[in-house]
Amino acid sequence: MKPRGILVVALVLATLSTACGADPAPPPVASGPSGSLGVFTQADADQTLAALCRMIGLGRSELDPANGTFYDLLHEKLHVLAAATEPVDRALVAGLLQAKARVEADLRTGDRLPFEYTGDVEALLATATAALEAVGLKATGC
Repeated sequence: MKPRGILVVALVLATLSTACGADPAPPPVASGPSGSLGVFTQADADQTLAALCRMIGLGRSELDPANGTFYDLLHEKLHVLAAATEPVDRALVAGLLQAKARVEADLRTGDRLPFEYTGDVEALLATATAALEAVGLKATGC
């Protein structure tokens, strides 16, 4: 065998011995339900519920904190939750998006939150809780 052939055989054997002795890939980590907008994890569920509970506790004059909490912490997560819930229960998704739309309307009312605000956020919390349970995530109350 020529020296070049010996080198090729040695490289192939070295590669095979390295591959055979390597640690197997770790098992995939359970991440949570997913839909067209990505994965919704238990951490996302906990953050969503905590933000909704925070919103329930706001007074009518706290429009800016309500807007900040909703748009910074909830809006996108609610869309991802809806997408993850769609394969399981489309009617529940419709209810979730309607409840979200009512809260969004409350946030656009002017310089104060309307009287319906707390009830609308409570309805969104209830619907989000049902969606979380439908996709197999734990939902803790306020």
